[in-house]
Amino acid sequence: MFYPGRFLEPKEIAMLARVTETISSERGVAPKSPERERLAAHLLKLFMNGLAGEDELLDAERNRARRQRMTVLKLSGSEVGLSEAA
Repeated sequence: MFYPGRFLEPKEIAMLARVTETISSERGVAPKSPERERLAAHLLKLFMNGLAGEDELLDAERNRARRQRMTVLKLSGSEVGLSEAA
């Protein structure tokens, strides 16, 4: 957990940068893009809320992406079902 008055150590910043780079590479996110900035901000939020390990952050972000894809697929499936019923 990130407490008031605490600051990020250089090793923590480097770890967050590595995680951002790894996830960005996996997703094909361009450097200096708004999407990459959102990813970095989300990873920092996870870190500040207690996910302090590199593997934890990678797993959490990959799971979030998986859940988002599943939601899109479910929505696409229900739209198909609705149009077939009409």
